[in-house]
Amino acid sequence: MICKQLLVFLLAAAALSACNSGNPKKAKTKAIPEAQKQETVHSEKKPVVSEDLKDTTNTENVFRRYDAVKKILKKWNQAISEHRPSDLESLYADEVSYYSKKSNKQAILTQKSDWLKKHTSYKQELGYTDIYYDEDDIEVVELVAQFTKICIENKKKMEVESYLYFRKFGKEWKMVRETDAPTEVNVARKKPVVELPEGEYSYFIGKWSDTRDIPGFGHDQVPYRVELEFTIGADGITGVYDFYSGTARSHSFYLIKSGKVENGILELQVIYSKFDDPMFADPDEVAAYLAAETETTTLRFKIIENKQLFLLSKDEAFYSRALRRIK
Repeated sequence: MICKQLLVFLLAAAALSACNSGNPKKAKTKAIPEAQKQETVHSEKKPVVSEDLKDTTNTENVFRRYDAVKKILKKWNQAISEHRPSDLESLYADEVSYYSKKSNKQAILTQKSDWLKKHTSYKQELGYTDIYYDEDDIEVVELVAQFTKICIENKKKMEVESYLYFRKFGKEWKMVRETDAPTEVNVARKKPVVELPEGEYSYFIGKWSDTRDIPGFGHDQVPYRVELEFTIGADGITGVYDFYSGTARSHSFYLIKSGKVENGILELQVIYSKFDDPMFADPDEVAAYLAAETETTTLRFKIIENKQLFLLSKDEAFYSRALRRIK
């Protein structure tokens, strides 16, 4: 298992409670597209943020937005668990992407009401929750609530990794998308087969997460990033998978030992790197290490349109998310 985010949170809370901010060992800058402007709202107190945040949007405004989304998430969960679908009306936007299908507020309310009538014992709870925005979204136009939805029915429990997306309309934040990991994975798997020819590739995904609920942690929000750089050649696939945790303030590097592209799936066998940064290590030492190490972990990606990589490995950070190609 690589980079399981919940584990990172727990370890960081215990080990870094008195930690001051610092720069990560490695950081790459990338052009960020202009995003839609949003109304600026100021909080009463100055938040404590990581120094990584220097180039992002107004931080006081961000925490107001986090709080608004948390409030809506709580109302949404309570309305469903207590079988009060009418309470959901003020939470959704007029047009919504509902489990990867275009829908509207009234259709969703009707569907949820009908479903709850048939499932009278159904309750749900919120498990682990992460509120974040995409690193490319410099103006924080859209916020995401990623959470474990604990479904309880007939004394049985089932956990589903779920997502709600929020945007602001006037002065109110509304839900514009509702989905879950199984839905997104199923949709990705059904997409047309796209292959990767020989060449060099570079991919990236990043987010800023609200970390104020981590007990004793020294920052109010931190970044998480994945960078994947690899070369497909006649002799196979080589490269580096890099996960940066803002809570641990460190990189975890993995070397690609082998890989293949087959039927639109990129499969990589990776090993944990003993090098602080393999990109700057001696190539002969890296080659010897790769040859000697036999314990590997498998990373699987669906290659989708524009040669983006959709992460299929369930235990990884950014599971069911698409890495964007930057090279």
